[in-house]
Amino acid sequence: MIHRILLVALLWLGLASALHAQKEGKDLPDLTERTLYADTAAIEPGKPFTLGFHFKIADTWHAYWRFPGGVGIPFTITKWNLPKGWQVEEPEFPLPQMLIDGNMATLYGYEHEVMFTVKVTPPEKTPLASATIGAKFEWQVCTDICVPGEAELALTLPIGKAAPANAALFAKWAEQMPRTDEPPTKDVTFDMPKKELRVRIGGLPAETKTEFFVIPTPKLGGGIAFQKSVTVESSADGAKLFKYPWDDELGWSGLLVITDPEGKRKGWYIGDPPPVKGPDAASAPVESADDGETWDPFDELAKAEPEGLLSLLLKGFLGGLLLNLMPCVLPVISLKIFGFMQQAGEAKDRIFKLGLAYCGGVFAFFGALAVIVLGLASVNQSLGWGAQFSNPLGLTVMIAIMFGFGLSLLGVFEVTLGGGASTKLSEAAGKEGIGGAFMHGFFTTLLGTSCTAPLVGPVIGIAVNEPGPKVFALFAAIATGLALPYFLLTWKPAWMRFLPKPGMWMVRMKQIFGFAMLGFAVWLLNSLPTSPMVVAVGAFLLALSFAAWIYGTYHDARWPLPLALVLVVGAWMYFIQGTVQPLKGKASNLLVDIRRGLNANRPVFVDFTADWCQNCKFFEATVLNTEPIQAAFKAKNVLFVKADYTAGAPDIKAALVKCRRAGVPLYVLFRKRGDAWIADGLTQSGLLAELNKLP
Repeated sequence: MIHRILLVALLWLGLASALHAQKEGKDLPDLTERTLYADTAAIEPGKPFTLGFHFKIADTWHAYWRFPGGVGIPFTITKWNLPKGWQVEEPEFPLPQMLIDGNMATLYGYEHEVMFTVKVTPPEKTPLASATIGAKFEWQVCTDICVPGEAELALTLPIGKAAPANAALFAKWAEQMPRTDEPPTKDVTFDMPKKELRVRIGGLPAETKTEFFVIPTPKLGGGIAFQKSVTVESSADGAKLFKYPWDDELGWSGLLVITDPEGKRKGWYIGDPPPVKGPDAASAPVESADDGETWDPFDELAKAEPEGLLSLLLKGFLGGLLLNLMPCVLPVISLKIFGFMQQAGEAKDRIFKLGLAYCGGVFAFFGALAVIVLGLASVNQSLGWGAQFSNPLGLTVMIAIMFGFGLSLLGVFEVTLGGGASTKLSEAAGKEGIGGAFMHGFFTTLLGTSCTAPLVGPVIGIAVNEPGPKVFALFAAIATGLALPYFLLTWKPAWMRFLPKPGMWMVRMKQIFGFAMLGFAVWLLNSLPTSPMVVAVGAFLLALSFAAWIYGTYHDARWPLPLALVLVVGAWMYFIQGTVQPLKGKASNLLVDIRRGLNANRPVFVDFTADWCQNCKFFEATVLNTEPIQAAFKAKNVLFVKADYTAGAPDIKAALVKCRRAGVPLYVLFRKRGDAWIADGLTQSGLLAELNKLP
């Protein structure tokens, strides 16, 4: 039996090696050929030079522009290897072509060959005799199928007098880059009736061949709808009307391309294109957009007097109650209700002890949180609520926990605590142990930290900046509200008679909850910042499931647990270590966008959100994206600004702190400079009432 398990483990390791090789892009030599060039033979201190990432692409395959159109992954630099003090700019993309693939999807990309360029600036002085410049990057090529790639290239150049190199190659691609002079027309207007983006371009001769490549901003996102075509209409005055079937709302900019009589294509950006997602170079941070102004629209909110302690304690208690109903917590609450159904026939004193243990887990989590808050305060730091979801490593741990719970509910394994407290997380007819109830309470609260509930946001925001006794009091108030329903149900177990009676249906419900947990874990993968991280975490989850199967199948023996732990730790080191790691959060354009709207006498609505925040998605679906709200935004000329906290942008965190909030969701409506309405949750009627107050 042991030999069979070892054979399976060896086969697993072989599969893991294959997955790792594919992740590194080592199986793609026939699809792309990649070379790194420089436009200089030597690096002169203080003088900028250009790197070129050159791709040769196999016939019938294509790579992607900075915005892929429908679906696809563009060229993205994920890590720079530069000497200290060197600066890099964002990659430049040549003018793309509009492509239609076999699925009738509209794409923007390149066939046969492409080169992406990056400007590099060395410091004025350097002690180096030579310098190595390298980067790790990812891309995707597609035909009828899509294959992602990842590679790392570097070159070493001497330090000395700059001398041209690879001149013909760089000249060829420089002609295909967007221009920086004035575009031939400024008569470009955007409109979006429902989900069709319309771009009208006038002011050009009727015979001019015109193309337009739209770019969504990070604030609103979206993509060209699958299997729907982009259309172009011409009016009598020569204006061109481009129609894009969109799958979401859009904040616009784009690339205007015209072809001159000699057949040469020229392009100009219209609006500010979003930066390509990628890391900052070591010691070379990329600055956010700067409008030359320094006033902060959130300063007035920071000056407001905080509420009194009694009011905050009451809000904390009520917010804790509401947290039970939030989408962030409901997936685990369902497990607890399931457990109560199992306990319905047990002794009253045992049920009450289990309820107290569950409540103890809730209070233990908030107590630990208070200790962390005070520890961070001692070193002049503050807690970011949901920050663990912005950190890919913390997110990976959360995904693994969710995945493990799902496997347990599906019967792959069960967790048993020693000391006589037999804990079966969700066995259909078993008795839950004290330790299991405690961990359920702790885990429920941990999951709830992905986003804040109404009333909880301001309480936590104030608590993270208060002295010790007040911190513990405020967190205890939230814990009391969160735990109260379970305390009452276990204190008066007779009330459980209103719950359905245990039976075979509970086995099926347990399995449904298991699949729901696995689905939630898969959904959280979407919050990882790069596709290599998604692949790495997916491979780790596969190893985790195999280890859980070994432990669950052979749990009567002593060796399965050590072997399972070795597999999990080994998979973490092999797949996660070095691949899944925090990316330095870049500043967004939040303040610039708000100032732009207020300076134009437009109201500004700011949506603080994150990909991992289920509450945010709930409010988007039920309030923000509804027709009455969208119509009111348009009628009142409201500028909608999306403050995406997924990657933990530092300026968004600073704005949350000034609003006395520690996490998302949060909504701020700036009526004008110094006049704002703020809310932690939304209803359609409540938001409409505020919008209707606008002139």
